[in-house]
Amino acid sequence: MSGCTVYVVDDEKDILDLVSEYLTQKGYAVKTFGSGESFLGEFEKSEPDIVILDIMLPDIDGYEICKRIRKNSDVPIIMLSAKGEELDKVLGLELGSDDYISKPFSLSELEARIRKILRRVKRDSIKQDNVIEVFGIKVDFNQRNVFYNGTHIELSPKEFETFVLLLKESSKVLKRSYILERIWGDPALYDERMVDDVIKRLRKKILQYNLPVEIKTMWGLGYKLEEKKDEYKD
Repeated sequence: MSGCTVYVVDDEKDILDLVSEYLTQKGYAVKTFGSGESFLGEFEKSEPDIVILDIMLPDIDGYEICKRIRKNSDVPIIMLSAKGEELDKVLGLELGSDDYISKPFSLSELEARIRKILRRVKRDSIKQDNVIEVFGIKVDFNQRNVFYNGTHIELSPKEFETFVLLLKESSKVLKRSYILERIWGDPALYDERMVDDVIKRLRKKILQYNLPVEIKTMWGLGYKLEEKKDEYKD
């Protein structure tokens, strides 16, 4: 991924220096920021290929920064935290981050995760049409919006990604581990209950917006999105 731009946001200068030096040696163009405000100011001018974002910052915490980024951008985000609490991980990922790594971390592991995410982004951008329509549900990938009968369906970042995956692969039963890997990353790093939680929320949204689909649990296998059966048909 030589030549890709990485923004690193952390209030610990030692970490900024180590990460910057290591990634620069690997061929990345690196910019470092010691505060949320300085990062957001630069981000508004020029987006990088990926952001490495610490949760605990002196002015604006990483969760709030992640929320602000996701209002207008799909740039990949890896969140850093010294806490290591499960709540931190779940909250960060649900706000739209792509991965999570706890301090202290291996620089080689961080770089491996960066490469994996950037490969996935490149693959998806090549394969993906700007707009698809399945079961009458329209997905606009440029704006990350879902519509049905002209109504905008409000989805969180992870709800959007999971729902789109189920739509695009509706002919298959998707294992929880497969969904976890496609949406969050390495299944060994995350709990499959995170998938169940998103599916539960998606089912509520399907009912709320009266969508013509349902997510079925295929016991022992996984989840499958199907078109709702018309109960009034002969």
